[in-house]
Amino acid sequence: MNDPIMKHYVPDTDWFQLSSLQRMLQAYSCVYIKPDVGRKGSGIIRVKKHNAKESEISYNQTTSLCSSDQVYLRIKWILNPKKKYIIQQGIDLATYQHRPFDVRVVLQKPLGRWRATLMSAKVAPHKSSIVTNIAKGAKDHNLYKLLRETDQSLNSSEVMRDLLDPSYQIAQILDSHYPLKILGLDLGVDKKGKVWFIEANTKPDCIGLETIDRKLYRKYLRAKKIMRGG
Repeated sequence: MNDPIMKHYVPDTDWFQLSSLQRMLQAYSCVYIKPDVGRKGSGIIRVKKHNAKESEISYNQTTSLCSSDQVYLRIKWILNPKKKYIIQQGIDLATYQHRPFDVRVVLQKPLGRWRATLMSAKVAPHKSSIVTNIAKGAKDHNLYKLLRETDQSLNSSEVMRDLLDPSYQIAQILDSHYPLKILGLDLGVDKKGKVWFIEANTKPDCIGLETIDRKLYRKYLRAKKIMRGG
């Protein structure tokens, strides 16, 4: 967020508290509250503002309406008091067969240089799904094919370039702060084709990706072997 170029890829993000919730719901029609440390899309809450008086809270496959002045108390009741949470601007994700998707880019660092070795699109199971995590029922798709078949008219080659360029920049920035060898980046593509950086995973789950793009998966395995000293 401090990088003059990369900050434009990061959705508005803050620590969750009453003031940040109020500010974001004034600025955006949808926000997400999620644990600072978490896995597999668990514990994520989506808040959609219907109007000035009413909002919709979605959590754990349940959705309920709530008056605007009660949203903070309802969320606090759901949250684990032992965890810290962030609040993030919701992205109006592009869709494939009317279901939202995001993109996973896996980067590895064999021989001291970052290389993007795996890419896939994670398509949510339902139109109204809160998250696009595989653990929550999403399915991996071949990214190249999917970008040519989105519900929105996107320039697939431009989107692909806009996914890869910031991925390398993000890896370099994080690498300057942490001793990393592999990263799994979750990136969103909105309905206008703009790319957003959602989060980075230091232990990305690559199970099942060998059937999505065999050529890329071989690249991933080669890099993994080099990093192990094989």
